Amino acid sequence: MRLLRAARARRLARPVGGDATVLAILLAVYLVTASRHSQFATNQATSFGLFLLLACAMQLMLGFSNQASLMHAAVYGVGAYVAVELEARAGVPPVVALLGALAAGAVLGGLLALPLSRLREHFFAMATLAGQVIFTQVFQDLGGITGGVNGEATVDPHLNSLPLLALILGLGFAVVVGTRALKGSRLGRRVLALRADETMAKSVGVDIARLRLVMVVLSFALASGSGFFLVETSGYISPDSFTLTTSLAVLVAVIVGGRSLTWGALVGAGAYSALNGETTNDPGLSVLVLGIALVVVLAYLPEGITGFRVPSLWRRARARRVGERVDAGSEAVGADGGAGAEGAPTTSPSLARRVGASSAAD
Repeated sequence: MRLLRAARARRLARPVGGDATVLAILLAVYLVTASRHSQFATNQATSFGLFLLLACAMQLMLGFSNQASLMHAAVYGVGAYVAVELEARAGVPPVVALLGALAAGAVLGGLLALPLSRLREHFFAMATLAGQVIFTQVFQDLGGITGGVNGEATVDPHLNSLPLLALILGLGFAVVVGTRALKGSRLGRRVLALRADETMAKSVGVDIARLRLVMVVLSFALASGSGFFLVETSGYISPDSFTLTTSLAVLVAVIVGGRSLTWGALVGAGAYSALNGETTNDPGLSVLVLGIALVVVLAYLPEGITGFRVPSLWRRARARRVGERVDAGSEAVGADGGAGAEGAPTTSPSLARRVGASSAAD
């Protein structure tokens, strides 16, 4: 009973410890940025926070329902332009503009998911690629709304604002924690069952089309809402910020980070932001390095950086040591209780080794 209580306590403490670690990392990013008193550092940290939100939006689709999107940058742009129009022309408060951006993303996700509900995996990705190409052209051609290739100025931007950076990082923390909470919810378990085996999930009564629709709507709403924060932290926006390259960067960052619903998006966003900051003078280099990283991860770390496991040789060595300790303990117990006596309880060495191997794997 004590072992069961201890195991239950460890399961309950693990999410809390993970949340505290995520909070500590994001708090460290803010404190280091604030201590530098540098506009460049604040801008880089803000870009990291925005990219984290986009990566979390992608994780809602790729990590849960195994759907890859190549138009998250376009959805990001839709939210940004909706926020600009609401603030500049309608004169609404920023909170209303944020709600408008979220609603625009949710509606776009619903309109896209309904006709594409029968597509799977790379077929769905190709359909979203077409959506990305269409919206890129729309952003450039609708000069009266988007400003065309010259872009459009934002209203009262908060450039290099530490309070706004704290808000973005805090929202990123809330989204990461919310993603983990979704994993343990009834909806999350159904979606994960769908990702594991669609046929089995359908056989037990899971509404596949509805779940895919829900995840696309949530993902697009978050990506579109992130566009509002881009508007608040930038002097102007242009179609160059919402190209296919950005969509690919988000997808690759999540794949490189791994499918861990708590750490994948955070690690991927951190890696991309660090790489982007180091290659500011040569933007093409960051794309090249990211592509090489994707090839390496797919070849040697299919579960991503956060899916790295101790090599099997180390695991076997650890299991053997644990098994030897269990054998030694069993022999000691047998000696104390009269080993060799008829009917005396003994422990099989092979069973002890299996127990030790199981403990090591856990």
